[in-house]
Amino acid sequence: MSVGSHCRRSFSRAQASETIRDAAKRMKCEDAGCLVVVDEKDRPIGTLTDRDVAMQVLRRNRDPDQTAISEVMHEEITCLWESTPLLTAFRRMRADGLRRIPVVDDGGKAIGVMEWDDALQIIATELDQVARVAKSQWTQAQD
Repeated sequence: MSVGSHCRRSFSRAQASETIRDAAKRMKCEDAGCLVVVDEKDRPIGTLTDRDVAMQVLRRNRDPDQTAISEVMHEEITCLWESTPLLTAFRRMRADGLRRIPVVDDGGKAIGVMEWDDALQIIATELDQVARVAKSQWTQAQD
């Protein structure tokens, strides 16, 4: 199973030149906690989270109408190829302490986001399947 078959294909994007106020409005309207900041070719160049807005802008009394996303976004981002195996993605998320990672196609274009909450659901589903098989085998062995 690959990241591309399990990532969220519907995700929120932004341009680095947009203001924090515009980003915050988009986050509210789209119910998103994170925006993938993309360049003109739709390649991820950063991420902006609701926490970034609170800690880097509001807490520091910066004007959200005068502060560009590029001033506070995370520029050193981790991306996953859509062909990345899920187990590799889970390990990377855990190792890097990331809750969301942009997913890109072979050309580097943003196609989705892998979220830790989704990863947990996948893991839970797989564990449930393993438990069902084990129970079935145990039941057969008892007969």
